[in-house]
Amino acid sequence: MNQDPLTDLLLDASEVDRARLATALGDILGIDTSSGRVVLKPEFNRLSARNKVLAFLLGRKVAMLLGKASSEEVAPKDISRETGIPSGTVNPKLKELREAHLVSQTNSSEYYVAPHQMLQALDELGKGAE
Repeated sequence: MNQDPLTDLLLDASEVDRARLATALGDILGIDTSSGRVVLKPEFNRLSARNKVLAFLLGRKVAMLLGKASSEEVAPKDISRETGIPSGTVNPKLKELREAHLVSQTNSSEYYVAPHQMLQALDELGKGAE
């Protein structure tokens, strides 16, 4: 029986994304098992402000994928509160990330990384530290 060679291209995209997320974020942040809150690790502080915001949004995605949070979308004031990054820095970085098509914005001005933005966001994060 001949196997269709195209079947070699079949993969579970969500598993690929999960593996890349785990690798990219492992030293930067974690997810609290009880609250689903993004917990920053010391390596988080080595990132540029732009990548701190991006990493936090990816952390929110992880919390949702693990069923620890009901939504990955987050308001700028909450990013500032949870990361300690001043809002005067968070807002321009969110704008930069949105204009670079690395994050998306809801009608209620909350931000998240959409599925089609994942690979590019992970590549950007991999460029890394200041």
